[in-house]
Amino acid sequence: MSAEKLLEKWFDINALMKANTIMGWDQQVLMPDGGTEARSAHQAILSRMIHERITSDEFQRLAQDLLTNSEPGSDDHVIARTSLREIQTRSALPASLVERKSRVSSDAYATWRRARLESDFNAMIPFYEELFEIARETAALRGYQDHPYDALIDLFEEGATYQVARTMFDQLVGPLKEIVAAQIASGNEDDSFLKGNWDQECLRKWAQDAATEVGFEFNRGRLDITTNAFCTNLSRSDVRMTTRPKNHINGVVFSSMHEMGHGLYEQGSPEKWDRTPAAGGISMAVHESQSRLWENIVGRSLPFWKRNLPRLQQAIPVEGSPEQFYRAINRVEPGAIRIGSDELTYNLHILVRFEMECAVLTGEVAVKDLNEAWRECYRKNLGYNPINDGEGVLQDVHWSRGSMGYFPTYSMGNMISWQVWEALCAEIPNTDELMETGQFAPILGWLQDRIYSQAKRYHPAELVQRVTGKPMGVEAYLRGMSKKYPLT
Repeated sequence: MSAEKLLEKWFDINALMKANTIMGWDQQVLMPDGGTEARSAHQAILSRMIHERITSDEFQRLAQDLLTNSEPGSDDHVIARTSLREIQTRSALPASLVERKSRVSSDAYATWRRARLESDFNAMIPFYEELFEIARETAALRGYQDHPYDALIDLFEEGATYQVARTMFDQLVGPLKEIVAAQIASGNEDDSFLKGNWDQECLRKWAQDAATEVGFEFNRGRLDITTNAFCTNLSRSDVRMTTRPKNHINGVVFSSMHEMGHGLYEQGSPEKWDRTPAAGGISMAVHESQSRLWENIVGRSLPFWKRNLPRLQQAIPVEGSPEQFYRAINRVEPGAIRIGSDELTYNLHILVRFEMECAVLTGEVAVKDLNEAWRECYRKNLGYNPINDGEGVLQDVHWSRGSMGYFPTYSMGNMISWQVWEALCAEIPNTDELMETGQFAPILGWLQDRIYSQAKRYHPAELVQRVTGKPMGVEAYLRGMSKKYPLT
């Protein structure tokens, strides 16, 4: 049996999915505020239609038959397995719950955009209450062995559990706090020259030129400025990135480098699998490993800026030498905001969100008290007290989208990024020279061969093991941080 009949059904599903995707992209980039009510209705209907088709008896039968009658490891087997993953993820949930979540999250997002700017936590309480309740219902319907978080994080990182995330954070917190304290005690580099009323379009153009040199193909993608940086795609030949404006270099510059990592992964998906269930990145953590690798390991390196600072200085009047610039962009400073935070404190920001999600899901913290619990968790983990809810509990878009269970995959991505980089450097030891001279093809080619071209062929943990020779752990990340930020 071939995959032809299954894919005939899937292409219809994929078209509905991508219609929903383009509506989501448009809502964040172009849609007028007045379009929210109709957009919520449109996306809720599409979400229900997608759910009904994926969970239909016929689609399930075709996927199971293909899995049974195909050779393990073959393309058909991969298509069958990834189809069944979609079926199993969705079949536990009734269409009414899927439609309800889509409708509530669309309305919540529109309210969040205003509430964050006005620091109006009360406006979000009813939305958060319903979306956390939907998350509890989802966990109960999907089932879990030890913790309701297991059923939610698995939606984003197949096979991950509460305990995997808990162990990772427990192993990170002590060493990270020690390195952060040492950096602050030694005196921070002045980064005031990175702040200014920069021309955001000039920065966007610089970012587009830098991404082009790395290997992102703009005849198959685009980069727009909007409030919330993200990357999405309609196919491997239509990859859409957005970047975040800010009067600091870490706005457009580093959010663009970050989203470029996601974009390269999607453009690298095999053409033969385009629009099939096997296309694209395998999981959120592996995807995040690539955005963080290009943003932080490459994009915050001295060799990269020896080449690119003169080009940036042609775009905007930022001063400094490559060495000064390198020290300033790697300044360690605990603060309120996750996005744009330094590599050391970033995972502490994620820890706060993980602990808040778990506390609300288990009833330890009520949604109405979430802002105060957030402040207390920030004081405990970062020694910082957010001055208002806009820079506190409202700063992230994720909960307004109902994405409970997503946040730990960011830190998992950090761990994987350094494991991947160590494996890459073992085979390409002259990465500094390549970055300084703009020769990114060997680096991108290695990643393309080991990760991007594999799409969803392997389970996330299996892919990490194959590429790095070991399961995900904190050791490579801590080695990288200790080298970049020595204690003495």
